[in-house]
Amino acid sequence: MPDPLLSVEDLAVEYGGAVRALRGVSLTVEAGSVVAVLGSNGAGKTTLLRAISQSLGSVGGRVTAGRVRFDGRDLAGHDPSAAVRAGLVQVPEGRRIFRDLTVEENLRAGGYTVRDARSRRAAAERVFELFPILAERRHQRGGLLSGGQQQMLAMGRALMTSPTLLLLDEPSLGLAPQLVEQIGDIIEQIHAQGTSVLLIEQNATMGLRVADRAYVLEVGVVSTEGSSAELAATDDIRDRYLGVAAPDSGRVAQDAPAAAAAHLQRSTPAQARELRVEDLTVRFGGITALSGVSFTVAAGTVHALIGPNGAGKSTCINVLSGAYRATSGAVHYGDAAVTALPAHRIADLGVARTFQNISLSLEATVADNLLVGRHRVMRSRTSAEALRLPRARREERAERAAVRRIADLLGIAPVLDRAVHTLSYGDRKRVELGRALASEPTLLLLDEPVAGMTHGESVVMADTIRAVQRELGLSILLVEHDMPFVMELAERITVLDFGKRIAEGTPQEVQRDPEVLRAYLGTAAA
Repeated sequence: MPDPLLSVEDLAVEYGGAVRALRGVSLTVEAGSVVAVLGSNGAGKTTLLRAISQSLGSVGGRVTAGRVRFDGRDLAGHDPSAAVRAGLVQVPEGRRIFRDLTVEENLRAGGYTVRDARSRRAAAERVFELFPILAERRHQRGGLLSGGQQQMLAMGRALMTSPTLLLLDEPSLGLAPQLVEQIGDIIEQIHAQGTSVLLIEQNATMGLRVADRAYVLEVGVVSTEGSSAELAATDDIRDRYLGVAAPDSGRVAQDAPAAAAAHLQRSTPAQARELRVEDLTVRFGGITALSGVSFTVAAGTVHALIGPNGAGKSTCINVLSGAYRATSGAVHYGDAAVTALPAHRIADLGVARTFQNISLSLEATVADNLLVGRHRVMRSRTSAEALRLPRARREERAERAAVRRIADLLGIAPVLDRAVHTLSYGDRKRVELGRALASEPTLLLLDEPVAGMTHGESVVMADTIRAVQRELGLSILLVEHDMPFVMELAERITVLDFGKRIAEGTPQEVQRDPEVLRAYLGTAAA
């Protein structure tokens, strides 16, 4: 038998000399195959890819035992660029494209190590054939693409080197069902063209559909392996990752702890107000991202804004938080005209948000990131803090206690002293939600809060958000592609498609709307 293309043997990884992320992990990827790795948030999936691509050092991790062999060579001691030249290329989680570069410029950056101009042109043609929308938008800046288009660009950039093995980290992250299906089809096309794939995927349905073989990581250890068909048929996989328990199993997903009581308190008597979005239009050059969109979020309610990728949902949240300026229309929060205010003034009104692409201080600790959110409600001046006056010290103790309560609620108290860059994607999402809650908002804008989480973790997050909303009397505007999560939380839903409102109503009304089904699932499926 020939040697496998990739062989991971008894791999152990730790961060900072203390946190053990992987223990004795072994797997193989045969040439011409697709292998999936499943696992709960924090199981070590991304760490595994970093170890294979030799990029652990950039986040403070190191291999303490075992080895990684690629195409017959031991990769120990090689840097990431050497792995890329050998034909091993990783697409990291979170769509890390160059936002200020155009699509073409991003692709050229991906092909930087390819010296032959003809090979670069052939690779670009392959990318545009796989992703026609990128060909249409080749001159558009990456930051103005939708989340799905950014994911396509990240994959296309990696393909510019014509890799032998493509490492994909959560390619379906934050995508609507129709686009998840499309990404799965594209992975199959990439495989059919001769590229082997190692796929990290929180969408187990898609991962098991496209893979020949799968491994399950649990707390840094391989707990299960086998053919994709075998794993998809087991009750444990169905319960935990597919969200479809066997009728007679009677079990509940156990991949995240039950939500604790919130016990959060406001330092001021602020109350939620009505949010009114009136005839909102946003254009970027010749592209209309929103066109005449109107909806109202009643005070103290949970309102969802849904739609396929590219519908304009994140653009709307960016206008509400002051990151984008509206071309026309108006937004009012209570009596305040939001569209006329800069971002910091909108935050002063009690508006806080999370981001589709996580925006945290990666080198700072979890506690320090949460404390940043507390600055809106802190009373001590900078001079008092610098001089360490007694009043400032007392307030700091009180603020750290508040941060601890938020961390307990979100299940991140054990990692308060860790740098954010050492955390899994799902834990970073919790930190970002915690930072937003730390500012004691009255209106919370949540952009894909459960992206990167398993079904069980999404259930727990829904319970947590519901508890926070009930105790603090928040208004919440929610953008999310996890439809069970949305339907369980939202009291009212607005649906966008191609920048226009196509439906609005209760969850039950929206679920039955044929236009919504068409937008999410395609005409035939609807």
